Amino acid sequence: MGAILATNLNLIGKLIYNVLFKWVATWASGSELFGTFAVTVIMFTLFLKLATLPLDLWQKMVTRKNSKKMEIMKPELEKVKKQCGDNQQLYAQKQREVYKKYKYSMFGACLPSLVTMAIFFTIFSGFNSAVRYHNSVIYDEMQTVYTTAYTTEINAQVAKYEDGVIPADKRTEAEAAGIKKAEEAVLAAYKPERFLHITNIFMPDSWKQPIPDASTYAGTGMGKLGIPDVDREEYNRVMKPIMEKYNFTEKGKNQWNGYLVLPVLTLLLSLLSSKLLAPAQQPSMPGQTEEQIKQQERTNKMMMLMMPLMMGIFSLFYSAAFTLYMFTNSLFTTAFNVTYNLIAKSIDKKQRDHYLSTTIK
Repeated sequence: MGAILATNLNLIGKLIYNVLFKWVATWASGSELFGTFAVTVIMFTLFLKLATLPLDLWQKMVTRKNSKKMEIMKPELEKVKKQCGDNQQLYAQKQREVYKKYKYSMFGACLPSLVTMAIFFTIFSGFNSAVRYHNSVIYDEMQTVYTTAYTTEINAQVAKYEDGVIPADKRTEAEAAGIKKAEEAVLAAYKPERFLHITNIFMPDSWKQPIPDASTYAGTGMGKLGIPDVDREEYNRVMKPIMEKYNFTEKGKNQWNGYLVLPVLTLLLSLLSSKLLAPAQQPSMPGQTEEQIKQQERTNKMMMLMMPLMMGIFSLFYSAAFTLYMFTNSLFTTAFNVTYNLIAKSIDKKQRDHYLSTTIK
């Protein structure tokens, strides 16, 4: 199964799992609280942020440049609007002329959001493929361990008898011994990839159980792994001892994989980062009425909330590994935006002081 899914790993999935994860595993042995894949996610996020730093700077510069142009154009646009009155067609023409005069790009104002959205879905797809592949690899390994231990024990039982045949009245006992040895071997072999409070980083930091059951493993849809061609009875038989250990408390209740810590932090950081990234004022389209402008402002506010809300929803249903990426990315992005805004404000203040000192005597 793992060999089949390996061909379905997309480019980002291969980079995360086949390159970075294997490299990190050579020097970062996973601990009880901080697994190797968690280190991989943080390293991947750091490398990605460094690689896209020029793009981030360009986006901030475009946004800042557009905001300054809008401040300059605003009095002229208001004057044009008064001159045109109710003639929306003439106003749209004059508005376009003002935009052209100051080389204001409507596309440039929207481009940062479009680029951010494209990167988000590309990384999301990569993490999904890596998570599916890892779960298939784990199942393949546990299936091999189970079969080997079971076969070894059955052979040991057979060796007790000279004719190499287990008596009929002993077969049930031998079968039980084989299953017990197989389950013990699976439990000993399985090592969950933890991250702090999260038992299995390849499952959501939520009310989901740490070990996927057959429905989650083979099912399709949001929060499902969608791994094809799985014998569900075989899966439940092999993974049963692991599910019994990690999916249930001592009182038999469902055990949560996490406590929603990362989803909540990711949502809050994403909202903060989105607010810091937003330009001071969004432009109006040529010829818009007052009601249309107000509607655009409401739409802009919804767009600011859309990405953080999307991240919050995804973090509830998809792997904690992807949520950790979103949180780490938002943390770096917020730190970058705060630093950039502080530097930009300092530069603006110096420019204003210089302007005042040279024009007002």
